[in-house]
Amino acid sequence: MTSTGFLASQNLMTLVLVAAIVAIGFAYFLRKRSNRHPLDGRQERNVAADLDAGRKAPDHSPKL
Repeated sequence: MTSTGFLASQNLMTLVLVAAIVAIGFAYFLRKRSNRHPLDGRQERNVAADLDAGRKAPDHSPKL
């Protein structure tokens, strides 16, 4: 193998390894609950769509 071919394959392998490490790190990062979006898994309410449809907007005031 020539030195040019060796460097090209080494560059490609380095790129693949770094991409795999980043993907694994990102997946590990998202496993922690504190790193997720606060509304993950919850249905967001679109107040404007409710009002346009003639429904009353939800009350977000705390219950006393």
